[in-house]
Amino acid sequence: MAAEFDGSIPGSVTREWQSVLSEPSSVIDPTLSRAAYANPKLRSLFPLISHGSLQFSRCTRYPWSRDVPSLFRRRDGHFSVIHMWETGESGLREVGVADTASQAVALLSATLPEDWGPAIDGTADDL
Repeated sequence: MAAEFDGSIPGSVTREWQSVLSEPSSVIDPTLSRAAYANPKLRSLFPLISHGSLQFSRCTRYPWSRDVPSLFRRRDGHFSVIHMWETGESGLREVGVADTASQAVALLSATLPEDWGPAIDGTADDL
């Protein structure tokens, strides 16, 4: 079942998405940001850009939540979905690799619990 939100998404999430979507391709691959924004579940989370990756938080203020995987464009043109804060020893660091940004978004979205989202107006300590 697709996530549905009734206007409970904080304004700061909406504003941050507008910022992410307006970034040049030298900062973030626009196909990645547009594909993520098209997904209602991810659109309800707070987006962050770091070193060309698109990351997400379940809260709108620092410290961010560290439990949502991130999206990366790979040098080979594919896309990776990675848990940034896994140690690698758990075997869960890389969720998978996808051929397209839309496939990567679907892969990431499928890993999220149904009750995640929208982002809360607060910090990870408030979750």
